[in-house]
Amino acid sequence: MKTMLSKIFGPNWRSSSSGVTTVVAVCTAIAIHSDPSLVAFLPDQAEVYITGIAKLIAVVSGIIFALTVKDAAVTGGTVAQTNEAKDRTHGENI
Repeated sequence: MKTMLSKIFGPNWRSSSSGVTTVVAVCTAIAIHSDPSLVAFLPDQAEVYITGIAKLIAVVSGIIFALTVKDAAVTGGTVAQTNEAKDRTHGENI
C-alpha cells in the first residue's frame, strides 16, 4: 500500500493522501448537509449514519493531515527528496 501511495502522491504521500481524504470527506459532509435529497433514498438511520461517518472521517483525516503535513520525510526534514540531495548526502538520511 505504501509503495502504491508513494507512486501516486510522490515522496510526501502521507500528507497528500490524508489531505485528499480530508477534502473528500469535508465536501461529502457539506454536500449532504446542504442538500439532504442526496441521501433521501436511504432509510433515516442510514442517512444519520453516513453523515456521521463522513464527519468523523473528516475530523480524523484532518488530524492526521495536521500531524504529517511537516513530517521528517518532507523537504527540509531528514529524508532527501531529490537525486541531487541524495548525491549531496551520499544517499544517507540526514
